[in-house]
Amino acid sequence: MLLVTGATGFIGSAVVATLHAHGHPVRAVVRDPARADVLPDGVERVAADLADTESLARAMDGCEGVFHLAAAVGAPGPEARELNVGGTRRVVDAVRRAGVRRLVHTSTSAAICVPDPGGPGCVVDEDAVGGTALTDTYSATKAEAEAVVLDAVAEGGLDAVVATVVNAYGPSPRGPLSYDQLLAAAARGAVGDIVDTRVGWTLAEDVAEGQLLAYTGGAAGRRYVLCGEVASFPEVLDTYCRFAGSEHRVRVLPQGSELGPDAPPFADRSVVYGKLGGYRVRDDGARALGFAPRGIAEGLELTARWMPGA
Repeated sequence: MLLVTGATGFIGSAVVATLHAHGHPVRAVVRDPARADVLPDGVERVAADLADTESLARAMDGCEGVFHLAAAVGAPGPEARELNVGGTRRVVDAVRRAGVRRLVHTSTSAAICVPDPGGPGCVVDEDAVGGTALTDTYSATKAEAEAVVLDAVAEGGLDAVVATVVNAYGPSPRGPLSYDQLLAAAARGAVGDIVDTRVGWTLAEDVAEGQLLAYTGGAAGRRYVLCGEVASFPEVLDTYCRFAGSEHRVRVLPQGSELGPDAPPFADRSVVYGKLGGYRVRDDGARALGFAPRGIAEGLELTARWMPGA
């Protein structure tokens, strides 16, 4: 049995679907029963709270593996720290109490975006140490959460791997959330300006496959970066517009630029990464596990077909 926290979220629901499709029995942590409609038939539902170690341990009873995806995105500082850091610490404690064999902790490229020793900008490196160059609450608390897991491996013998997700988009049982919102806004003509900076992009479905690879073949204490392709925000948005049949094209701003207050959700990430000079990715470990994600062109075409009316 495999347990998934954040099971009804954008990526979590894709992970549940993938595990189920591969024949694994899955138990999904569900806080809001109204959101459980995205879960496949045959997936067990269980109530648990990241604020309560005992409820987590009970939910994990009889489980061989745990995929921890629940996280606070866009929450105020204290709330984000309580869920992302405190919640992860309680997941680690519950894994130990329940005798779970392996934990897959889902992190983000924003947690390991460090200055690039090989040139300008930053690098998202599977071997990165020392946190992140990003200072926003989400990035900082996810970096702290990752440290909780890796410290438990180094000091307490926990069997855990970290699956680091770059900007996720594309089909998900949860629907068009995350960067899909930015893609759809561009196709509607609602994205005027965007900063010209390069970051990684990965289909949610491919992220889920990468999580399973990390679980089955990853080495304890290792981080695996799940990245499809590095491309600029303008390239991604304009390519999506073409596949969606939209004539709209974004106006490109240089790195270091700001966007107006009416910028759509996730457009501000081009500003954040633009101030760092963008980033490149080192993901040799994930590729060695057999991770073979689709590139931008294939992924965006698939997304345009899946997201009609965008």
